Amino acid sequence: MDSIDSMYDVSDMESTTKAPRGEQSSSLSHRKQKFRDEWRTIKQFKNWLEPVPDNHLKAYCCYCRLQMVSELTTLKKHMNSMKHINAAKSISGMKTGLFSTTTAIRKDDEAIKRAELKICGFIAEHNISFNSMDHLTQVLKDAFPDSKIAQGLHLGRTKSTNIVKNVIGQNHKIDLINDIKQTNFSIIIDESTDVGTLKTLCICIRYFNTKQNKIESKFWDLIQLFKDGNSANEGATAIRIYDEVLNSLRKEGVPLENVTGFASDGCNTMMGQWNSVSSRFKEDFPGVMIQKCICHSLALCASEACKVLPRR
Repeated sequence: MDSIDSMYDVSDMESTTKAPRGEQSSSLSHRKQKFRDEWRTIKQFKNWLEPVPDNHLKAYCCYCRLQMVSELTTLKKHMNSMKHINAAKSISGMKTGLFSTTTAIRKDDEAIKRAELKICGFIAEHNISFNSMDHLTQVLKDAFPDSKIAQGLHLGRTKSTNIVKNVIGQNHKIDLINDIKQTNFSIIIDESTDVGTLKTLCICIRYFNTKQNKIESKFWDLIQLFKDGNSANEGATAIRIYDEVLNSLRKEGVPLENVTGFASDGCNTMMGQWNSVSSRFKEDFPGVMIQKCICHSLALCASEACKVLPRR
């Protein structure tokens, strides 16, 4: 263990500041330790310790398949834990070499992550409740007992929700941003009040996707219009809706000159001749195409047509 301690600099120890007697310390902090490549050359660590590519404050154990804080004290405790010792014994007893075993473990981890992403994408695509994931994961393990991937799944409703929101959703948004930065697009909006009496504004983008070679309509953003009491008293005015739409595009660095169309329902706030969202689009974006909702227009046409029918 002396070789391990020799690699640990005094500057990496816990840093605390002692205050004079009778006074409270103004700073009591723990300095975070970054992963050191020198640790991989130490005899006790070199067979199982690896860095985490996207987080230099974490270390990865190839035997136990888990991440931990990259601090020497934590690494020592994990190395002496029963879980790590048993995992090391089981791996050392395999016929394959250590390098190939470590590579196989990493491939299994990647396959499990890919399977979890596929499953989460499936439930998002078909609008399946996230609560079902607590049961589906166990069903897959029971149905495929000989599959390492199925047995390695750890997917509940909380993890599934975060994967869809923070992984799949974010990547979808990045791809959409890159697409509409390079092409013209139209904006489709509508308001709604949910069960929590929150006024929300849904924004969709319609554009020609050159990758798919077709016109697509994709979800862009869901904005809460009333963020405080003053804005609620003011109401969902045309100027507020218009500003929220443009701010959502500016926030992502989308060029506003790419806007060529606007569509919504036919209420006065959206489509009025004066002081509406559409009138502001016409003023700020000359040549923009304005389109009322076809469904609302057909409903009005049908309603007027029914008035000439006999009452009986």
